[in-house]
Amino acid sequence: MKRSQYGVALITVLLVVALAATVCAALVTRQQLSIRSIANQLHARQAWQYARGGEQLAIALLAADLRQAGTTDHRGEAWAQTLPLYPLEGGGLSLSIEDLSGRFNLNSVVQGGQVDADAFARLQRLLALLQLDPQLAWQLVAWIAPALAPDAIRLQAERSYQHRTPAYQPARRALRDVSELRLLAGFDEAAYQRLLPHVSALPASATLNLNTADPWVLASLADGLALGDGRRLADARGGSGFASVDGLLAQPLLQRRQVARNGLAVSSNWFQASSEVAIGERRLRLLSVLQRDAGAARVVARQLVPPVFPEKDR
Repeated sequence: MKRSQYGVALITVLLVVALAATVCAALVTRQQLSIRSIANQLHARQAWQYARGGEQLAIALLAADLRQAGTTDHRGEAWAQTLPLYPLEGGGLSLSIEDLSGRFNLNSVVQGGQVDADAFARLQRLLALLQLDPQLAWQLVAWIAPALAPDAIRLQAERSYQHRTPAYQPARRALRDVSELRLLAGFDEAAYQRLLPHVSALPASATLNLNTADPWVLASLADGLALGDGRRLADARGGSGFASVDGLLAQPLLQRRQVARNGLAVSSNWFQASSEVAIGERRLRLLSVLQRDAGAARVVARQLVPPVFPEKDR
């Protein structure tokens, strides 16, 4: 064989070896990606099941509280405390429970086909305390029941919705989630974020728990109250809350003020459980709306939200 032929054969062998090495490297990379994908899927499924477990733990805590603690609910009870981090293989579970009955219920402004004057006045006062326009309360009425709103506000809102992309109309029903406020005329993102921690979207008949309401909501109970007054009312609850609505109304700050009793209570039926799970590099946070009634609690709604602690960089 000539020397030139030896050279061609060597080059051919080198090309074959290089091609084989490239193919092997691609196969190894693909296998690594496949293994990682399977691991991520496994962690995601595990995180979901653990989050559901946190939800069930919240249900058990609330049911036990109803059996043991009587007819009042307050921030000193076990369900309202900071719960320990539950260790899991490869991660952990954190659970917190919030009383949605301690927030102002936006749907309470329209009841029985009419504007509820007491709830409407509370909402206007809450908006003012948050340095928002009290007239935004009419935008909520115009969204839930347009016929009950003043014509000028209703028409202005409907024109605003028609000029948006895409255009839409008022819902003509109760809010199903607080996030619907973003759709209302006059509610920009700043106003929504300011109001969000203080409001809920529950059935219109759901009552406000005075024992878990924050100072802003407490200050909205009567005309002339400032945020400082709301803080004093919150402090007056002590560690065990008020035993009755009369306990709040008997406070010196309120004795000379007109406070409507309509829609007020010292117990709760609506809660939100937050279950956050970390497994490996996977993070998952599940919010569960729970209704407690007749000695038991049940899940009414679920949604996945961004975790407090984001996933690790990959």
